[in-house]
Amino acid sequence: MLPGKIFSALIITLSLPACTLFKKPATPDYSTSLYINNTTHKDSASAAVSVSMPNKRTLSRSDSLLKTKYAQYLQVPADSINNLKLYRFIDEWLNTPYQWGGTSKRGIDCSALMQRLLAEVYDIYIPRTSYQQYFTDNVERFARWESLAEGDLIFFKTIPGNPITHVGLYLGNGRFVNSASRGVTIESLRKPYWAARYVASGRLIVNKSKRVAKN
Repeated sequence: MLPGKIFSALIITLSLPACTLFKKPATPDYSTSLYINNTTHKDSASAAVSVSMPNKRTLSRSDSLLKTKYAQYLQVPADSINNLKLYRFIDEWLNTPYQWGGTSKRGIDCSALMQRLLAEVYDIYIPRTSYQQYFTDNVERFARWESLAEGDLIFFKTIPGNPITHVGLYLGNGRFVNSASRGVTIESLRKPYWAARYVASGRLIVNKSKRVAKN
């Protein structure tokens, strides 16, 4: 009986969604997994994920402190931190523990963080795993770091034998937010660990003529 119980527990554990999807489906179709829930958007993806600069005269003290804090993380001028909705989200989740398959403040994995971030900040919905997020038709993949812009997804191969096992979101100046072994942190693409494991980046495409719905 004991070996049977152990086997059952193993099957349940492996069925949990997480950053990694170990086996590619025979006929993957993620083309209906991403949509933007705002009918007023008519421009390209970069326009869809942009947030207008706040009025400096109405900027609260807490927002000013937020800009200063994340300017230090990114090593950029505070005035260049304009997407306050994004940084409020990051500030809420920063240092949340990593948990494989986790989706809450008790623990969250990389792809769940990206899924929640894009939904709450940009109103864009993507699949659950980093593998699915990479192969979604609505993500335009590119390799050059020089082409990265705020809001782009960054994909990594951290486990041998698996094409995509980790994902983060680019912020600027070579920095990205992700959830890894140290929890939700802001990391640098220039660190040898991440540079060696970088695969490609992906820009969300939301200007489809036919609107798609969440699976």
